[in-house]
Amino acid sequence: MKKILLYLAILITISSFSQSVSLQSFGPQFDNPVDIEPFFHIDCPGVNAYQPLLVVEQKGVIQVLKSDGTLQSTPFLDIQNDVYFGGERGLLGIAVLDYWGGEPAIYINYTDNQENTVIAQYFVDWNGCGGTGELIADPSSKQILLTIDQPYSNHNGGSININRLETAEMEFGKGMLYIGMGDGGSGGDPQNFSQNTNSLLGKMLRIEVDPSGSAPYYSIPNDNPYGDEIWSIGLRNPWKFSFDKDTGDLWIADVGQNIYEEINLVSNNPPNVNYGWRCYEGDVVYDTSSNCPNSSELTFPVGTYSHSNDGAFKCSITGGYAYRGSQLSGMDGVYFFADYCSQEIGMLSYDTNTQTWTRDLVFPNASGQWVTFGQDLSGELYVGSHGGQIYKITDAALSLNSIEESKLEIYPNPTSGIINLDNNGEVLNITIYDINGRIVVEHENYSLQQLNISELNNGIYFMKINNLYTQKIIKN
Repeated sequence: MKKILLYLAILITISSFSQSVSLQSFGPQFDNPVDIEPFFHIDCPGVNAYQPLLVVEQKGVIQVLKSDGTLQSTPFLDIQNDVYFGGERGLLGIAVLDYWGGEPAIYINYTDNQENTVIAQYFVDWNGCGGTGELIADPSSKQILLTIDQPYSNHNGGSININRLETAEMEFGKGMLYIGMGDGGSGGDPQNFSQNTNSLLGKMLRIEVDPSGSAPYYSIPNDNPYGDEIWSIGLRNPWKFSFDKDTGDLWIADVGQNIYEEINLVSNNPPNVNYGWRCYEGDVVYDTSSNCPNSSELTFPVGTYSHSNDGAFKCSITGGYAYRGSQLSGMDGVYFFADYCSQEIGMLSYDTNTQTWTRDLVFPNASGQWVTFGQDLSGELYVGSHGGQIYKITDAALSLNSIEESKLEIYPNPTSGIINLDNNGEVLNITIYDINGRIVVEHENYSLQQLNISELNNGIYFMKINNLYTQKIIKN
């Protein structure tokens, strides 16, 4: 036991990002997950207590994943008949507005059967605010806010978000919805949509939504720079953007063309920002043959990386969040992102001493085609693989030996008492030790899918599986 504790102490003292984060399996297998969004309603503490995450499946289904890693039996929403699913198209994004004038409203971004982008609104209707009922969107409440023609099959964008800090200052019951639009597709933006302010493609859109209003259920904010839905321009394919929950700063991960992937950051989210595509890819000239402003008028990325000259081959960035949780020591404000091809997870932070950005790319303990991140109400982060698995990003000290090596996945961790075991029907020998090395739980030939440790006091424990693999467990 002394050897285990010594190893744990060594892990804690390592300051490098690459040594201080790990992935913990969280929840069952999903079908092509592409977005993860927390659900919150100010009037329903029972629902908030289990902090549900809404997991968007590209085929057109949204599932409810609870904080204990279990799945609600009924989908939150199923619109498969309305969705064209394939390639970069499908149900791509969700945003939640805690609508104080009634039931919460949710907004989705999907590709319809005419292969165009649709932004739609639904109300949430569940039978049991105390948490005993199921969280379900009312399909009869659907209202279409926007339909945007897509000339090609790719670069649909798909991410939508509500800036909660901005919305909190607005009129009761309304919210500011941001919509990330790709340049329409093909390659190289052949029709130069991104720099054309007469097109909604290649833009960040911003609308003021009002669930209690009448069609079209949104209005154009007075400070939008062009008098329409456009807030900023010059994007290629923003595959995930987010707002820093503490500062409101806007982070945009924009997928590159041939060479560079880019991360954009603007403080306080000003209007009329031009991110430079197709004039520039990253901060390098791409095509300045027409309609390109002076470079001094552009906002260049705070971070880029190369497809072929920056370690493992890379191809497509997935944007995440600035970390604002409490479980990753020394990570406050660090921006998390990933690459679909290299299967690396990246962290970008600003060094106030050198006034430079520092980027770290790591191969985590679990591989995946990373397509989405999620952030729960506590600021903790999750990452989803297009292959179906959702992981929670945790401190590396939670894993002494990787449970994945034994093809066993356990979740959640930390846990309030119930541990789910995906053991594929195999029997396990399980021993749990407290921090002093005393055995507190012991099972031989254990074949159940759940392990109840609710009788244990809150604290740190070590679970040994088949006398081979050790997993640190936090009970809270």
